[in-house]
Amino acid sequence: MEFADIIKSIANQNNRIAIHYGSVTARTSGNTRISVLVSGSTTAITSVRYLSSYTPTVADVVVLLVNKGDIIALGKLA
Repeated sequence: MEFADIIKSIANQNNRIAIHYGSVTARTSGNTRISVLVSGSTTAITSVRYLSSYTPTVADVVVLLVNKGDIIALGKLA
């Protein structure tokens, strides 16, 4: 599934909250955002916010909360 298909799928859910999994591919220089490769996609999503209690590391598998157009990394899976 490509990134565009994932976004269409999310949009077709009538703005329902969805949970996805992804892998952290990068952190911003200011360490305030991350890039995440959503499972099933080949294109990373940039500028993803994350909870302040989580310290992201490249290659972490994370749980993503998707609400309308917002994507938030809740933390990594153990």
